[in-house]
Amino acid sequence: MKEKVIFDTNTIHNKGANNFLGGRNELKNFLKDADIVIPEIVIQEIKRQKKKILESNRNKFLNNPLHTILDVNKATTKDFNVENYIQKLLKEEVIPFEVIDLKNNDVLPKITDLALDKKPPFEDKDKSDKGFKDALIYFSVLEYLQETPNKKVFVCVKDERLKEAFNEHDDIIVVENYEEFKEQSISQFFDDYFIEKVNEEIIEVDITKEHIVEFWNNINEKKIVLIKIEDTEYVIEVESNEIISTSSPELYKTNIEYLINARSFATTHSAIKELTPFIKYFSDEDILNILNASFSNEQIKWIIWDEEVKEFIGKLYKTKCRLVENDVAKFLKDIFQ
Repeated sequence: MKEKVIFDTNTIHNKGANNFLGGRNELKNFLKDADIVIPEIVIQEIKRQKKKILESNRNKFLNNPLHTILDVNKATTKDFNVENYIQKLLKEEVIPFEVIDLKNNDVLPKITDLALDKKPPFEDKDKSDKGFKDALIYFSVLEYLQETPNKKVFVCVKDERLKEAFNEHDDIIVVENYEEFKEQSISQFFDDYFIEKVNEEIIEVDITKEHIVEFWNNINEKKIVLIKIEDTEYVIEVESNEIISTSSPELYKTNIEYLINARSFATTHSAIKELTPFIKYFSDEDILNILNASFSNEQIKWIIWDEEVKEFIGKLYKTKCRLVENDVAKFLKDIFQ
């Protein structure tokens, strides 16, 4: 499945008169690995910008002496329908893209609160309401995510306040260009060299790029690549595109469940002992489940100050504290910070 990349106006606007979308070479690069998604508000903004430029150029052309010298009919120039021409450019755009529109009108009070509190994507300066368009983009992306659960999306933006707003969400990855996208997307693991190395490590099956389904950054800031072939899964630790180690989730997933549902101190200690060698492979979901259980499971909560338990939970919390919220966040912060 291809990645989804959502674009802001600043990354694809176009002052030219021959195409609707700008940044065409960059967009064509994205198309190799991703589907292009554009919020409706961005489409309207590009139309508005293009209309302003074309109308200005039309007026300049009418006042240009060459208009008379070349005996160009002024009436034809005056009658040129700019809006129809822009719509024609949009209709004939050859770069494929999906349009998303904000359907939930209930977000208006939320936008108002963000504006009044000067929170991202609005400017934090007094007497500035800049950010309304970006707020519509922001909520369009959040709504899109709700419609595509268990999926991360990329947003290609340049505005710093909009970046700041998106960075609050773990399922949104902010990039400025294709190069950054390649560094952070699953497609970076599709090259022949990496596939060859994987097959050298996992010799019992023939692995292709279609079997590479996900990756995440582990607690050591190395990448973990998940490979799935029918009902069998493998995890591969990668640094600088070189394989460091491999394992299988079936070797630790059951013990994560044992830990989360532990009903005795002995079970808690036993599960942690079994899990420790595999801690580097844990996904954000695995880590969040364990951190939440450290608060909700009284057995773990009761002995969290135990050296072995505290060290294990602490390793997860210190690198992934952004995952937890509310009471869990406060509880763990009091212990580890």
